[in-house]
Amino acid sequence: MIWLSILAALLFFLATYVMWQSNKKQLKKRVWRQVQVDNLVKVKQHKAGPLEMLSESSLLVEFTFNDESYCCQTSFRTDIYNSFKAEEATFILIDPDNPKQCYHNVCQQTKFAKLWVTLSLMLLICLTVIAITAKGLIN
Repeated sequence: MIWLSILAALLFFLATYVMWQSNKKQLKKRVWRQVQVDNLVKVKQHKAGPLEMLSESSLLVEFTFNDESYCCQTSFRTDIYNSFKAEEATFILIDPDNPKQCYHNVCQQTKFAKLWVTLSLMLLICLTVIAITAKGLIN
């Protein structure tokens, strides 16, 4: 039972750290750069790519930043897809320090980190309740 409590606490702190890092990246939104999409491909294969993207349909976005061509895989967003297919100017936000990182991916990471924080916190509460009731039954 103690090893499960340690595992749940570790999971809680790791998930909290990931959530804190993602929120920190989101708060730096003013330093994200807007780039125009050069090409867009709808990806149906989900065996490779960022971990936060494996459960959803995704888009492979090609863009140019500082005269270099980059690609990033982001979750399927109908507004971007429809805008590009209608041959309108389509833009995404990227991290200028790491151009392969799209802003929307950071939002996805936060969503999953919140899930893990909630689940680990619920597990810790359940373990605490079990420990208290077990101690009450013994005495």
